[in-house]
Amino acid sequence: MGKRRGFGNIRKLPSGRFQASYRGPDGERHNAPITFERKRQAEQWLATVQASIATGTWQSEEEQKQERVSRLEAEQAAALTFTDWSERWLASLESIGRAEKTIQTYRYRVRQLREVFGSTPIVLITPSDVQDWYNQSMKERGQGVTRPLYMTLSSCLGAAVKAGKLTQSPCRVQGGQQHKPVADPQRQVATPAEVLACADAMPPSLRLTVLLAAWCALREGEIIGLRRADFTLTDMPVVRVERQVQYLAGRGPVVVPPKSETGRRAISIPSSLVPAIREHLDAWSGDQLVFHREGDQSMPVHPNTLRAAWNRARKAAGIQWFKFHDLRHTGLTIYAQQGATLAELLHRGGHSDVEVALRYQHATAERDQALTTMMNTHIIV
Repeated sequence: MGKRRGFGNIRKLPSGRFQASYRGPDGERHNAPITFERKRQAEQWLATVQASIATGTWQSEEEQKQERVSRLEAEQAAALTFTDWSERWLASLESIGRAEKTIQTYRYRVRQLREVFGSTPIVLITPSDVQDWYNQSMKERGQGVTRPLYMTLSSCLGAAVKAGKLTQSPCRVQGGQQHKPVADPQRQVATPAEVLACADAMPPSLRLTVLLAAWCALREGEIIGLRRADFTLTDMPVVRVERQVQYLAGRGPVVVPPKSETGRRAISIPSSLVPAIREHLDAWSGDQLVFHREGDQSMPVHPNTLRAAWNRARKAAGIQWFKFHDLRHTGLTIYAQQGATLAELLHRGGHSDVEVALRYQHATAERDQALTTMMNTHIIV
């Protein structure tokens, strides 16, 4: 009888090779992952296992497998750059049905973010990295550019957390996603006279776009998407917002639903605006489209055409700082000053976000305070 082994067992297989096995600290019997050509090799393997048990470094095959998987995942995570992950994220937006225009907007912003974070593995992007970029961008480009970029970065890296690629997002800028009102209120609200000056400085075929943006609170895409049938100009004049037109890169104009379900609405038209609408429909509108390309009534006016005309008009009116979207802000602010409720502001503006509508009520409160201050000089107590 041969000498009994002190640790483990070795047996010769019919093939002539040797199989080693042992009972581990877990009480289970474990076989070597391979067979050996020589018995001496099997003995050396068992000696290695026995040493790992003695030093407390022993792992079962399952634990070793999990460690290999974890190590591989860590290596992959370390190699996953912002460019790589952002491309996966953009593709995921397509798979969940996000609007094509929205994805194009995100893709445009991501291209700018890649200039900063592109080659950096996402696991190495720190909160201080994000804060430094945010501070510099706010200084150089302002809130209008920085805030949307930060919101996109936060959404992208937040998705990485949900996908298990990050333990937590490095996007922790205090108030980074909050809208900060412009210090000079004139940069958001024009006077009725300034609105009229801008309208009169527009090409005649586009004059009505300014009036509809200001006094019916229509967005650019909603204006471009208007059709004759959307107007009712008798009795109680209204304009119905049923669609918007977006120009997509490589595809041209695409008709899509309003920005949100609340964007589909019927808006009362001020009676003073009705003659201007009638005049435009008679002189400039096509059979269907209210605003179309010159020489082609089947194609909606291009946003770039409208914006170029607007840039010239606001300069001629002496309010170069005023944006086309600020016309809408002007109209809603004045609407709020007439005593509109929050629900009425939400409806007229087609808003789904109460916080946005509250800005106009805030402007009303400021106006009330200013009038009260002026009235105070006439009070005798």
